[in-house]
Amino acid sequence: MMADTDAARRSAPPLSSGRRVPLRVAAAAALGGLALAVCGLIVPSAGASTPSAAGAAPGTLSAVAAAADPGDVTVSLATDPQLSPGQDLIVTLTITNAGTSAIDPGAVEVVLDPARIATRGELDAWLDAPADEEDSSVTDAGPTVTVDVPRLAPADKTTLTASIPAASVDLTGSEWGARGIAATYTSGDADVAEGRGTVTWYAGEPTPVTPVAVAMSITAPVSATGILTADDLAQLTRPGGLLTKQLDGVVGREVAVGIDPMIIASIRLLGTSAPETAVAWLEQLAALDNETFPLAWADADLALQAQAGLTELLGPTSLDYAIDPANFSGETATPTPTPTPTPTATESPAAEPSSSDSGVRSTDAATPTPGSTEAPLPTEEPTVSPSAAMPTVQPTLADLLSWPYTATNVAWPDAGTVAAPDPAVFAANGLTTTIVSSSDLADPGTTTPRASAVANDGDVIVALADDRLSTALSAAVGSVTDLDWRTAMDEVAAILAVASSEGDTPSTVLAALDRGWPPTAARLPATLDAIAQLAWAAPAPLLSSLGSPAASVALSDVGEPADRVAVVPPLLEDEAALTAFSTALTDPTVLTGRERSEMLGLLSIGWIPRPGDWAEALAEHREASVATLNSVSVSPSSSVLVVGSPTAIPVSIKNDFTSAVTVRVEATPSNGRLVVDDGVDVTVEAGSSSSVKIPVSAQVGSGTVGLTIALTSATGVAIGEPYTVVANVHADWEGIGAAILGTLVVLFFGFGVVRTIRRRRRERAAASAGSTEAPESPETADRGANTVSDAGTETPEPSDAVTSTPTAVDDSEPDDAVTADAEHEADTEEPRG
Repeated sequence: MMADTDAARRSAPPLSSGRRVPLRVAAAAALGGLALAVCGLIVPSAGASTPSAAGAAPGTLSAVAAAADPGDVTVSLATDPQLSPGQDLIVTLTITNAGTSAIDPGAVEVVLDPARIATRGELDAWLDAPADEEDSSVTDAGPTVTVDVPRLAPADKTTLTASIPAASVDLTGSEWGARGIAATYTSGDADVAEGRGTVTWYAGEPTPVTPVAVAMSITAPVSATGILTADDLAQLTRPGGLLTKQLDGVVGREVAVGIDPMIIASIRLLGTSAPETAVAWLEQLAALDNETFPLAWADADLALQAQAGLTELLGPTSLDYAIDPANFSGETATPTPTPTPTPTATESPAAEPSSSDSGVRSTDAATPTPGSTEAPLPTEEPTVSPSAAMPTVQPTLADLLSWPYTATNVAWPDAGTVAAPDPAVFAANGLTTTIVSSSDLADPGTTTPRASAVANDGDVIVALADDRLSTALSAAVGSVTDLDWRTAMDEVAAILAVASSEGDTPSTVLAALDRGWPPTAARLPATLDAIAQLAWAAPAPLLSSLGSPAASVALSDVGEPADRVAVVPPLLEDEAALTAFSTALTDPTVLTGRERSEMLGLLSIGWIPRPGDWAEALAEHREASVATLNSVSVSPSSSVLVVGSPTAIPVSIKNDFTSAVTVRVEATPSNGRLVVDDGVDVTVEAGSSSSVKIPVSAQVGSGTVGLTIALTSATGVAIGEPYTVVANVHADWEGIGAAILGTLVVLFFGFGVVRTIRRRRRERAAASAGSTEAPESPETADRGANTVSDAGTETPEPSDAVTSTPTAVDDSEPDDAVTADAEHEADTEEPRG
């Protein structure tokens, strides 16, 4: 192994071949990393490719190497982050062929650039240099080493070790700081790929120390339900579970922790049915001695809400739908033993919509145990201590959200999503400090971003996170292999070394770790400990680091992609429609609380790297919303025949919802042939139907009437879609005709009776007049005497008896009045006419 003095090779020039692709290599190695004893030895990794075509012709080599497509081959480098006098530079190389063509044996040349990387701009230029441009920053001669590369089959990789002896490094006496390393991979006459990394030269001299604040979120995998079930919590809080690894990684370390309040509430609302591991996890969280602040519920995207036009950020409204009162006895809670989780390919709970099998959004709360007592009514203020992990009585929403956070005024949107007006919206909602990534700045600048800053002409306070540092640190935390972790930590060390060399008294830098850890991530403790061991960096708190001096920065106006922002209005419209629908329920919050939780879950930042899954979850949520709004309806029926009046039209109401509904059934005719009385109120139980009868009256006309049946809640909100029933109205001619005929008969006979009575009166009047003028005959006198003599032996006549002497008829007497003589005569003679 010999140092190459060729200037071009010392500079690790970009490849000239169009097939070369530069690899930005996050150079990093953990302190105390892999030590390799043999200098300059080529050590193929286990399972690596072995030369199988060493005898291939040169022309074949070039042809095979040229077959590699851009991006198919990558070269990554890893070394110890710190290089000291007398120490060999040992570089671990990983060459990966992700293409479909084999690459014949070749070689990789590693070169150390002895020039110190003194500024952030130089570091960015080194790591981000395009492959088709010469890097003018590399001008000094540096040591090199070349190692052979075996044949690489498709979808294969090999790991090699290259070592530059300490004597060849020759940096003794040089100023401490980051240096660049480049590796160029060639096969035959073709350049295949290039990788770049860094190492920090440090000889033990006093150096400025950069305070490093780290912000990390404790979040669960995304879910369309906006809440975690007992099974989810058992999986996430078991030994080795995602939440367990997150919490264990920050205990005893200087990390500001943003906590998703959904996790705390999901455990608390389970009461005595909460898994043992979840309760223990919550107690450990309560004892955490770190800076803490709440995230949005379900880590909902605050920037997305602001850019969608919301002036009031969304939060949960009710969680009663998920609470079983039987799990809160008022006594000390005894958690449910945690079941052994079923092994799965991933720890992430499935992001499933909250609809039932029928597609209707369920409002079923946990079923209380018979004999259980209801908890006290909810209050606005927490009824339990914020530090109490588990409530013993049925909690209110305030109880579930209460927690002893260090600060409650911090907003943390995702990196690369913030627009300039957003922090003002956050501040109006009480979130006066916003964690912003340097990728959100209009001009990122050429120096290391510092945590303390102000934006919008000093109107808002921002905690400015260094995007490159955050990315490298997140890569280290999520690394699966030791080599990946070392590669990432190399870059972290170099970034902090450059930051320490900028200015006499470096101020705090902030690294904001990514959300959405992979289930295999387990390197948080090692990553944080490695930072603490660097001579030029030291852990620092975040919140207390914000203040003077604060740099003024300008945020960009880019913000969220338009297609993400467009998702919010339809969700808000569906929520408004469901809120209106809920007025038909006895407890509207059973539906509205669930809908708000689901909507916040769908707005989670965790969906950003999963656009396909997010689109599917949104579609399923939309289907469930439509099914819920259409779950109460008028059952279809055939046309009805209306004969006679008054009558009633039967209407059947179907309820496919999961709770009973109370609606008012009203009918509106399309014309005046039918008159409808007032509507009818009816309560329909869940999953059933109920029939009501609507009173109607038919008018004189006959014909077809469209009767529109509509359902409304007690507040007048329309429920479901109106349904039109066709009514064939036949006016009641038979009844009308019978009434007319009866009236005529009564009038006819009445007229005959009156005629008869009047005629009799006239006859009596004429007879009376004739008897007054004629003298009394003897026979008449005798009949009068006999009558008088018989009076003493007969029963006395009633006082109103008619005497033998006729009286004059009073013309004012009613026509239908009947006298005694008339009655007597009527008994002996048939009336006429």
